[in-house]
Amino acid sequence: MSDHALPGILNGDISDNNLVKLPAKFKKTASSYLNKNELKKIQKAYSLAFYAHEGQKRRDGSEYITHPLSVSTILLDLKMDPDSICASLMHDVLEDSDINKNYIKKLFGKDVSEIVDGVSKLTKLDIANRSERDANNLQKMMLAISKDVRVVLVKICDRLHNMRTIAHLPRSKQIQKSKETIELYGPLALRIGMQDIRAELEDLAFRCIHPLRASMLDNAISKSSGGRKRIVSKIRKELKRKLKSNGILDVAVKGREKNVYSIYKKIKSKHKPFSEILDVYGFRILVDSIDDCYRTLGIIHNYFSPIENRFKDYIAIPKSNGYQALHTSLLALNAFPIEVQIQTRNMSEIASFGIAAHWQYKTNDKNKGSELRATRWLSSLVDLQKKSDSPREFAESIKTDLDSNEVYLFSPKGEIYALRKGSTPIDFAYEVHSDLGDSIVGCKVNRSIAPLNIELETGQTVEIITSKTESEADPDWLNYVVTSKARSYIRARLKKQKISDARKAGKVMLETELKRTGSNLSEYRGGALKKILDSLGVSSLNKLLTDLGLGKRTGSIVAERFYSGLQIREGIKEQKPVLIHDNKIESVTVRFAKCCQPIYGDNVVAHSDTDKGIVLHHDKCKQVKPFLNKDPRYIPAIWGENKKDHLYKVKLEVYTEDKVGVLSDLGSVFARSGMNIGYVNTRTIDKKFAGFEIQIEVRNRDELKSIMQKVRSMKFTTSCKRNINDK
Repeated sequence: MSDHALPGILNGDISDNNLVKLPAKFKKTASSYLNKNELKKIQKAYSLAFYAHEGQKRRDGSEYITHPLSVSTILLDLKMDPDSICASLMHDVLEDSDINKNYIKKLFGKDVSEIVDGVSKLTKLDIANRSERDANNLQKMMLAISKDVRVVLVKICDRLHNMRTIAHLPRSKQIQKSKETIELYGPLALRIGMQDIRAELEDLAFRCIHPLRASMLDNAISKSSGGRKRIVSKIRKELKRKLKSNGILDVAVKGREKNVYSIYKKIKSKHKPFSEILDVYGFRILVDSIDDCYRTLGIIHNYFSPIENRFKDYIAIPKSNGYQALHTSLLALNAFPIEVQIQTRNMSEIASFGIAAHWQYKTNDKNKGSELRATRWLSSLVDLQKKSDSPREFAESIKTDLDSNEVYLFSPKGEIYALRKGSTPIDFAYEVHSDLGDSIVGCKVNRSIAPLNIELETGQTVEIITSKTESEADPDWLNYVVTSKARSYIRARLKKQKISDARKAGKVMLETELKRTGSNLSEYRGGALKKILDSLGVSSLNKLLTDLGLGKRTGSIVAERFYSGLQIREGIKEQKPVLIHDNKIESVTVRFAKCCQPIYGDNVVAHSDTDKGIVLHHDKCKQVKPFLNKDPRYIPAIWGENKKDHLYKVKLEVYTEDKVGVLSDLGSVFARSGMNIGYVNTRTIDKKFAGFEIQIEVRNRDELKSIMQKVRSMKFTTSCKRNINDK
C-alpha cells in the first residue's frame, strides 16, 4: 500500500487502489448474506479504520485494528445490516484520529455517521464512580441509543470484546470495568433481549472480579458433570420420544446449561448450597408453531408431574424485552426436578439475539412485535431526561429501570402492561399515560377499592380512579413508587407545586404587610410597579412573590420598597391576622403542622415554609414561639367558616388505673361518639397506672372538649389532656 493512501482516503479518494483487503475469514462470513456492493461499502469502512488506527497498538501489543474487526465479527454473527457493520469498524475513528463526523456522513451516509458518533461519545462511561461527570456520560449514552438502537448494539459488542481481552488491563481497571459490566451492560443486554451476550458479559465480569469463586464453581460443575450428562441425556431422549409419539414430529430437545454467574447469584440470593442449585435440570424444547407449544405443554404435563405454582405463560404475555416462551417445572424419571422452556424456533432466535433480530439483514416482519416491545423503553428515555432535574437523577432512574423482574397487569379493557416488580397503582397509572397519573385519586384492584401504595401482582386488573379537577401530587408517593417514569413525573409535579405554593404564600405575606399601611397590592401597577421591581432586581411580580414564599427575600424589606413606591412612611399599623376559610388563606391551601396538630378554633399562627407552602401551627407550639413578632414569615391567623366540616387530627395523653379491659372501655367511648382513632400507644407507668397516647379526629375545639370530658368522667381515668408540643 502506498504512503499517500491515508491522505488520499482523507480527501475522499476511496478508489480500489486505496482499499485494504478484508481478512479472509471476515469476508467469508460477510459474503454469506451480503451482496457485492454491500461488501464494497464494508471494505471502504475497514480501509478507513485501518489507516486511521495505523501505528496504534492495543495493550497486548496487537495492532489496534484487531479490536474494531473483532467487534464487527460479533455483529456479523448476528447477521446485522451493512450500516451497523460499517459503524462498528469505525466506532473509534472519531476519537483516535483527525477524521470528523461530517466526513463519515459524506462517504457512508447519515445513519452510519450517527451510530459512530453515538458510540464514540460513550467511551469514557464509568458507572462505578458515581460523580456528576459519569452520570452525565450515562445520560448521553441513553439519549444516543434512544435515537438509534444500533448504537447500543455496537456498544454492547464493543464491551464484549473488551471483556474478552480484559486481562491486559491494570487490576484496578479490570475491577472497575467488570463492575460496570455487571451493573450496566449485562442488564442493558437483557433489557433489549440479548440473552446469550448478556450471559457471556456477566460470566466474564464475574470471573474477573472473583477468580477464586469462579474457579471453585467450575471445579464443582466439572466433578458433577459426568453423572449430570447421563441424566440429562436420558431425560432429553424420553421427552423427545413422548412428543414424537403424540404427533409433535419436528421437535428439538436441548439440555440447558446455567452460566456460572447465574449459579453464583442463586446461591447468594436463595441461600442454598451448590448441590441444590445444580440439582435442577434445565431443558429447552423447540417446535414450529405456537399451537405446537401448547400441545407440547399438555403432553409433558400428562406424562410427568407438574410442580405446583411453577408455570408461566410468556407467549400470551411476553416480557417487555420481547422474550416469549412457556415455562414449567416437572418431576421426571425418579422424581428429578426439571425446568422446561417451550418455544417456537423464531422465539428462540429472538431470545438469543433480542432486538438485533429486528435489525438482522433483510429481516421480515415476524420479529417486528419483539422490536416494538423492546424499543418502547428506549423511546421513553428522552421524556425521562426532560423530567429529570440532573444527570445523576437520570442515571439512578435508568439503573432502577434496568431491573429485569417484572409483573404483568391488565387494564379494565384487557390491555397488558409489564411493570417492574414492586409497582403500585400510581406506577401503573403513569405507565398507561402521564395524564392518568397526574389525575389519580384512587384505584380498584380486581374490582375492589385498594390503597394507592399496594404492591401489585401479576394477573391483577387495575382500574384508576381520577379527579375531574387537577389533583395535587403527594410527596409520600415517592416512598413507594418504583418506576423511573412515575418518579420523574411526581418530582416534576412537586417542583411545580412548590413554586406555585411559594408564589401564593409570598402574595399572602406581602399583602399582609401592605395592609398594615392601609394599602393593597392591586394599587401597584404599570410604571410604579416596574420601578419597584427594578429597584429590587427582579424581572416580574410573580418572581418576587415566589422568592418571598421560598424565604429568599425578607418580607419587611420588600414591603418597605413598596411603601416608598406610594410614599407611605407614616401610619404603619399593627399587623392584622389573616383569615382561614375552609382550610385556605386567600385561595392558598394550608397544611397543618405535625408537631402541634392545631384544630379549628385554636389560636394559630401561619408560617410561610420554604418547602411546604403555608403551614398552620398552634400559637403555643415550641417550633414557632422564638419567631413570633420577629420573623415576617410567621403571620397571626384567625378562623373563618368551616363549611366543608373538615376533620383535624389531635393527640390525647390519658392516664388510667392499670386494669384489664381499660383500653377496650376507652375505645368504646370514642366509638359511641362517632370518632375515628388513628393510633394508640400504650406504656406502663408503674404497677398501678398505665399511660395511653391516642390520636383521634375531631371537627373543632368544642368537640374535643366534649370527648375529653367524657374520658375524664370514667372511674378508672386519672387524667386526660391534649398533647401540644409546647414543652
